[in-house]
Amino acid sequence: MEGVDTLFPAPAANLTDDDLAAIYQFPPESPGTYVRANMVISLEGGAAIDGVSAGLGSDSDRRVFNIQRDLADVILVGAGTVRKEGYGPSPLPNDRAQRRQRWTGRAQAPYAVVTKSGLDPELSFFNASEVQPLVITTTAGAEAMSGLRAGAASIIIAGDEDVDLQVALKALRDKGFSRVHCEGGPSLLGLMVAAGMVDELCLTTAPLLIGNASSTTLLGDTELPAPAKWTLASLLMGSGQLFSRYVRSSS
Repeated sequence: MEGVDTLFPAPAANLTDDDLAAIYQFPPESPGTYVRANMVISLEGGAAIDGVSAGLGSDSDRRVFNIQRDLADVILVGAGTVRKEGYGPSPLPNDRAQRRQRWTGRAQAPYAVVTKSGLDPELSFFNASEVQPLVITTTAGAEAMSGLRAGAASIIIAGDEDVDLQVALKALRDKGFSRVHCEGGPSLLGLMVAAGMVDELCLTTAPLLIGNASSTTLLGDTELPAPAKWTLASLLMGSGQLFSRYVRSSS
């Protein structure tokens, strides 16, 4: 198991999974939906190499990433990321299933995919899933998925022409999913940050300069209405990467 150390707020070495879970536990006092986003970037802010983020990761990154997933109620992700990164529901290994049950008292977290136009009903994402995914889409997107086999997914309509993310989060909360782990991609993350819907941002910084291997940055093409202020809550290190956790500032 790759070692992960805390640099801030209090230095500590070789953190256990329970130590990391304590750092990344969702705030118990949060009255509504709490959205944590996790992304990996290069030193110059690139979010992908040749269209995918896998080349920026490491064993430590995957360890921290999986712990964040296992603390969440639901995993929110954009359709483009599902297609490019080859997402597909698969059962948790026994050790992760057991620790998730211990940490949250819940079974495996489902995916919730955001798509304006719907997903291809034949996509392998819907095959052999032990946990029914959710698809958050528009009226037209739902119609485009009319051929989806029964029980393959739960469809949430959150708008007629565009997905209303506020409606989407309310629908997830109504289903009991208030602790949201958002994995982007950049377009979805940008929209949510611009709307003030991300409470916490976790960034893995890879010690790489990738130049024009990526034209994709953290928030995609999103223009923010004003600079968004964040406060550093923790800083960890492992496999030569930095794991920073920021919470949205109130002002």
